[in-house]
Amino acid sequence: MKCGYVIELAGVAMVLCATAGRAQLGIIPNAPLGSTLRPIEKLDWHIFGRVTTLDGEPADNAMVRVDIGAGFGSVKTVQTDLQGRYRTDFNLDAQSYQSLVVTVTASKPGYDDARETVNFGSGGKTWAINLVLRSQAQEPDQLSERDFISSLLPRLLKTATASVPNSARRDFNRGIQEWIERHNAVRAVPFLARVVKRADPSAEAHELLALALLDEGSWDSATRELAAAAQLNDSRTPAARRPEPLLALGVLESWKGEQKKAAGFLLRALEIAPADPLVTEELGRVELLDRNWEAADEYLRRAIAQGANREARLLRVRAVLEEGDTAEAQNEMQKYLGGRPVRAMPLAVRMLYSELEDRLQLEGYSKVKSVVAQPVTELVHAMPELKDLRPAADQSALPALLQQLGANVAALFANFPNTISVEQIRQERLRSNGKIQDQLAQQCQYLLVTRPAEAGLGLEEYRGDATGARVAIQGLDNGFMLTSGFASSALIFHPDYQPGSSFRYLGTQSAGGRETEVVAFAQKPARARTVERFNADGQSALILVQGVAWIDAATHQIVRMRTDLLKPQSQLRLGRQTTDIEFGPVRFKEIAKEVWLPRRVTVTVEWKGKNYRNQHEYSDFRLFNVNTREKQSAAALPPQPVPCSACG
Repeated sequence: MKCGYVIELAGVAMVLCATAGRAQLGIIPNAPLGSTLRPIEKLDWHIFGRVTTLDGEPADNAMVRVDIGAGFGSVKTVQTDLQGRYRTDFNLDAQSYQSLVVTVTASKPGYDDARETVNFGSGGKTWAINLVLRSQAQEPDQLSERDFISSLLPRLLKTATASVPNSARRDFNRGIQEWIERHNAVRAVPFLARVVKRADPSAEAHELLALALLDEGSWDSATRELAAAAQLNDSRTPAARRPEPLLALGVLESWKGEQKKAAGFLLRALEIAPADPLVTEELGRVELLDRNWEAADEYLRRAIAQGANREARLLRVRAVLEEGDTAEAQNEMQKYLGGRPVRAMPLAVRMLYSELEDRLQLEGYSKVKSVVAQPVTELVHAMPELKDLRPAADQSALPALLQQLGANVAALFANFPNTISVEQIRQERLRSNGKIQDQLAQQCQYLLVTRPAEAGLGLEEYRGDATGARVAIQGLDNGFMLTSGFASSALIFHPDYQPGSSFRYLGTQSAGGRETEVVAFAQKPARARTVERFNADGQSALILVQGVAWIDAATHQIVRMRTDLLKPQSQLRLGRQTTDIEFGPVRFKEIAKEVWLPRRVTVTVEWKGKNYRNQHEYSDFRLFNVNTREKQSAAALPPQPVPCSACG
């Protein structure tokens, strides 16, 4: 319905409206006296923008609430499309809404709400309001928003309070009161924003507003305020500059996953304040997140010496553990705990402590003579598969081979299409002479699904029925062994994981009709990052592996891979675990590139003097859409852990 004019007679305003060709008369009480004819001008306000995650990915199906703060009918809720875009319109009386203040809030399960408030001024002109959602899951070593704000706030308050002019003092005090005393960042922001709008605001005033904006979920606005703070800080004399604006920008880049950009800001902050423990600690954290272990260790040692908080020690535990120095990691962990019981620590601390204990457990592997060090004649004798090997004269070809293979493995896990296939499983118990004593055959749907980014590299695998719902593989209660986890076996060659193993170029060999290059590998006890866990009789133990990979000379794809225990696991009486995986190219009509996946797997295990053999065959590969009902059905059931390639 469109209302064209207001007729004012004897103090009563009547609105003449037209709808479907009919005139309607509405009465507005308390209108001013007089008799005038005033046209009502309507103005369309278009509210639009985009919702993304911190890494810039579109947030589809997010709920967006648009509030113009005008009472009834002033709130609209829309949903973002696949590109994270949203849009809605308001048709408002131009005289009543000469300017428009809009608050937009985006929400999505698994993310903290994002919020932005914009004053569009007059004239109906609007621009995009973009919102950024931050995942509620983060890396254990990442700085939390709460700790970030609590670390910076005391420093900024001290300098900002002294620089606030008297004309802005009341707004400043009210904003700080709402935020710090009443823990209401939403109510604090307007007061702190007015402080910034006063003449000659300080960099610290911009930073305080930025922190309050972050606290209320306004990432985009907070970033702009920090950029303004950094610009004001740069205009100061070198002696008057402060590290906080650059420190804050570095932390924000780190949260986005841009560790190199973060390091750039933090290095500039360190130039301003070389002895600042918080800056040094955050630089160490960024290097840790970027997997530069040695650099992280150096900065964190300096931060601890400068008086950094206790968390710097915990970060250094991670750094030296990745460097392979378990003794120093243990020493640093004890200093961090300071006599406090581990069981009372947060989950992230308990997990790191458990990892440290596991590493100490593996120290007994360090003196094992692996396939990387054995003479070729011994290897051929132990592995008949190598009988036609043409030994390499030297190791000159190894670096380039590992680089090319690593690039292929990295591409596989970065671009993996979720798949489903038919899995034929045959579980066998063997006699001492190798003949079959008992067997069990099963068939199921085998699903490979990419893990969420925060869960790290690798693939989630599970077995399902025809609908995709998870099913439990039979046999454990009947004395058979369950085996799984083969698709992620190639991770040992991933560039991020190669430092955790030793490699040796053995030579070339014809295998399965292909010319292959053969590489031996053995995990390093102190540095291996992909370790298996063997579970049996309510106990579990970490195991390291060694083995041989046959790599297609033309495509640098893994054709075959055999792994064995680096040494027997005496604690659980695990004498042998040999996994033989044959890979093959799989083509899908929906994508152009072929994907190399396990086609046949044989696992042979000797445990407590008994022998077991499991055989797996995969066929009928198809792409699997995680948004379909199949996935939803599977997700409704509790997940089945797949901890290793052989578990009982």
